[in-house]
Amino acid sequence: MNSISSNPDCVYASEIIMKREIGTSNPSDANISTFFRKFRLDSNWNLSRPNSILISLFVYISFWIGGCQTDPKQSFQFCDNFNEPLDCTEPKTENDIVFLDKKLFKKENPSNEDFGNFLYFTARETPGFRLVLPKPYNGLAKQTFRSGYVAYLKYGNSTERMEGNLFQNNIVASFHYLGALLKEEFRHKGIDKSPFQLETLGPIPLEYKVIVPGMETITKHRTIELRWK
Repeated sequence: MNSISSNPDCVYASEIIMKREIGTSNPSDANISTFFRKFRLDSNWNLSRPNSILISLFVYISFWIGGCQTDPKQSFQFCDNFNEPLDCTEPKTENDIVFLDKKLFKKENPSNEDFGNFLYFTARETPGFRLVLPKPYNGLAKQTFRSGYVAYLKYGNSTERMEGNLFQNNIVASFHYLGALLKEEFRHKGIDKSPFQLETLGPIPLEYKVIVPGMETITKHRTIELRWK
């Protein structure tokens, strides 16, 4: 990814510097090559303001090379499964279709609660995420970080604390059992004993809320649609 185009605020700041020194109102003219042409060709401009030119050039290059880069370490990734080093082995997106094996759902005349149990114990669907920290435990003591960390998953009017929390030095991974969350919402609506039909369930909008010591609270949204194979 181009580090400048990925951060519009930094592009804007660097263009302001170039526009001021080059004297252009056209954003396409505010680039490093134009700056050097102006520096080389306009001897009066060059000689009259050497300090201003060099300072502006330094600031622009600082923006261009390092100051505007998006830190790849501060990354949030939807992920439903991990290996021991906490690499993501089942990456997900904001909108996913999950196929379930209907042959494994052997309950006759199932209720919504039965389906929740199927998701929990058999299908074992576990919406989760992986977060890479800027530095190990955000510069805090390990126990301080872990005791202050908490992640929640919300569906409808039901919010549950995510059951699984895994930690490495600069990686956090959390997951929760979708079946448990759906059962809680079914109970909340009073439909846990009602007959289950996958077609009536519809898309499942989820909200992730992650409280990370040393960082601002993270809120993400994802939608899962369940279908039979």
